[in-house]
Amino acid sequence: MNFISINDYKYILVSSRGGIIRIKLNRPERLNALNYPLIMEIVEILEKSMKNKKIRVITVQGAGNNFCSGDDLQSMGPEGVKFKPLDDGSQLPHQRMVRLIRKIRKPVIALLEGYCLGAGFDLALACDFRIAADNLEIGDHRASRAICVMSGGSWLLPRIIGFGRATELVLTGRHLDAKKAYEIGLITQYFPENEFGTKSTEFIQDIATLATKCLGYNKAMLNYSLRNDFFPSLQNEFKLYCKNIASKDFGEGMKSFQEKRDPKFIGR
Repeated sequence: MNFISINDYKYILVSSRGGIIRIKLNRPERLNALNYPLIMEIVEILEKSMKNKKIRVITVQGAGNNFCSGDDLQSMGPEGVKFKPLDDGSQLPHQRMVRLIRKIRKPVIALLEGYCLGAGFDLALACDFRIAADNLEIGDHRASRAICVMSGGSWLLPRIIGFGRATELVLTGRHLDAKKAYEIGLITQYFPENEFGTKSTEFIQDIATLATKCLGYNKAMLNYSLRNDFFPSLQNEFKLYCKNIASKDFGEGMKSFQEKRDPKFIGR
């Protein structure tokens, strides 16, 4: 499958194969720092991926040896203050991007190497999985420059690592290495840098073989439960559970169980 050409974008590289679409921030000379055009290119890819039934997993990574060093303040300049709200109510392109990552009913995996800081940290937090190399340096240093969180970190981080630890990281700007990030639940797994490509690919491929529609419903349930009480969450679970029963993968899951074999899911 190759529904998006790698030549369509200026600031990101995109490739797709076997139901996996890979988005790579492509500004290595700036440590993959974000600017508005780059973010809107990611937004476009996410919107296309949301509608494409062949896509089973989305990955986000950085070119070179770094994920993302944060916002490129030099290129954004005063426009960071003047940017007009988008049509979905987002105040900044960053917010549109992270909202789409949470909304899309497919697993989104951040592949983290080197720096993952500031707005790049927010981007990683929005993803469902954070797989890292052991050269990772992750955190939110913006407070040290009198810059507030503004693209989801204050909502996402406490839900991932707890309020106390989130307060410490956001207010002090402290960075963590891969080992510490893993110990507090900030990242899903980490591997030696020389094994990162192989190990992360294995993880991605394993996720891509699962029942994508079921994973999407489960992701939607988790999102719903974060902003609703217990009983409405139970009702929402049942509603999405019933929708999942109609999927082809649900039938395959039941059949494979009865036949005592591994399921072969198609993501539908």
